[in-house]
Amino acid sequence: MEPRSDEKGDGSVGATSGTVLEVLSGGRPGGLSVYEASFPARVAAFLRYSPVIEAAQAARRRGWADGAYDIVTLALTAIDLVVSRQGFEEEATRADVVSALSGLAALTAPDRTAEEHADVARFVIDFLLNRQAHHAKFQYLTSDYSSAERQHQRRKVPFSLLEERDDAARDENVLRATADAINALIGGLNFDVEDEQVATELVLERQLQRNAFDSAVASAERARLLSLSLSDELDRVIKQTRRDLRMVEGKWESEVPGRLDGARDHIRERLRAERALLGKVHDAIASGDPRLLAAARRIADLLTECQRRHEDLHRRVIDARGVFLEEQERQSFRPPASITLPDPHRQVLLPALELGQEHAIELAGQFVTDMWGPVAPRLPRLYRLINDLWQQKDKITPEGRGEEEPELSDPPLPLIREEFIAVAIRAVRAVGLPARLSQLLAACAADAQAGEPTRRSGGEVLNLAVLWAFSPEEADDEGGLIAGDLVGRILGPRAAVDSDGTPLALPGWEGDDVIVAQDSDSLALALPVPETMSQPSGRTLQEVP
Repeated sequence: MEPRSDEKGDGSVGATSGTVLEVLSGGRPGGLSVYEASFPARVAAFLRYSPVIEAAQAARRRGWADGAYDIVTLALTAIDLVVSRQGFEEEATRADVVSALSGLAALTAPDRTAEEHADVARFVIDFLLNRQAHHAKFQYLTSDYSSAERQHQRRKVPFSLLEERDDAARDENVLRATADAINALIGGLNFDVEDEQVATELVLERQLQRNAFDSAVASAERARLLSLSLSDELDRVIKQTRRDLRMVEGKWESEVPGRLDGARDHIRERLRAERALLGKVHDAIASGDPRLLAAARRIADLLTECQRRHEDLHRRVIDARGVFLEEQERQSFRPPASITLPDPHRQVLLPALELGQEHAIELAGQFVTDMWGPVAPRLPRLYRLINDLWQQKDKITPEGRGEEEPELSDPPLPLIREEFIAVAIRAVRAVGLPARLSQLLAACAADAQAGEPTRRSGGEVLNLAVLWAFSPEEADDEGGLIAGDLVGRILGPRAAVDSDGTPLALPGWEGDDVIVAQDSDSLALALPVPETMSQPSGRTLQEVP
């Protein structure tokens, strides 16, 4: 009797494993799918759903009611919303998606607060953006047995679902769905987009012929996503061409021209097929059958969107060759650099590394200032904020004085301290109106609640208020409004002042001892009889220096 494989002298466990694999695969280890080169891609396709499942698990630790929110549905809804507006002028922003998901969360748990609904929406978006890892890609380790030697290897699977990008035209950040997110939404593996689109349209046509409009909606959704995936493939080549022609120069020699020709023929066929499908859908809508109406309208909207995307893609396919020629002229045929230009490595970097610390810091600071410029990033980062806070704000001039900041607005108007105004108000209340200015100033000087400097300043404020009431200026600026408010607080809103020519006999002051009243009627009664009233001197009240 032959020994069992696991009883051999070498104690090999791999022999037993190999025997099990042979049994499971019908005696052929190579017949297992795990040894095929496409199997790692199938594993990677399953991993696209992992962040969504992890988000659902993390939501249980958020303190929300257990099972109150369907995080998986909200996550796929967020991706669908971004995809539906991707490529158009009004792409979805983070605020748009948060608003939509908050509404769904409110329908799910109407008894919870609106703040919690918004918190759930932000949690879903942040998880899809992988914000907890600073927007880095999701990364998983898988096992790969597809090598020729059938050896086990570790394979990294990095991918993103949503990305936040700057839209320079709108001057704001928008969300974009990656190809991995689109494939996750479709629910399939990597495939040839053109063949898949033809197959989807054939299925859709058969469904419309059988009036299976509910099933046709799913096919139309798939056709829309496939159109977006085809557009992203072309955009990727165009962006790489504009960034660095050398990266895709080999593809332009062998692969891209054929792809463009095939894409142009494919788009032409798709537009013809979509017009035919739209005609059948419009016939169903015109029939007025209530069972088909809602589904038919949805299919019509999806097919119309596919038409718009294909028409836009057709224009870009036609312009693609021109992009290659323009970038070739710009990148490959540009004039050679002048021989007077320095060698960055030998003549700039190496001498800078040999400098002392003081001179190196000065040189590096000047270089960063000149190269960076005053452009603020639209996507804030903590390290950028820290660097900005660490920067020296003022430069030191040769005289040793800091450079003054340029004035961006008029300096603020001087404010009068409240204790000075309080002295003037107490004097008016103590004497009462109507009264002579000398009486009011004397009351300020005798104020027992304030010190000597405050009493003196209070008298000056009272004098200014009386002068303004005697001859107010146009209150068409901020200063006039402040002065008018000050007179109202001290003398009253209807105060009136006039002079009978009596000089102000008060030490330290000169001018007319005017009469101050609470209103014009009181002032008329307080003024002397015209026959005995002397002419006013018209001198301006002022303090004796």
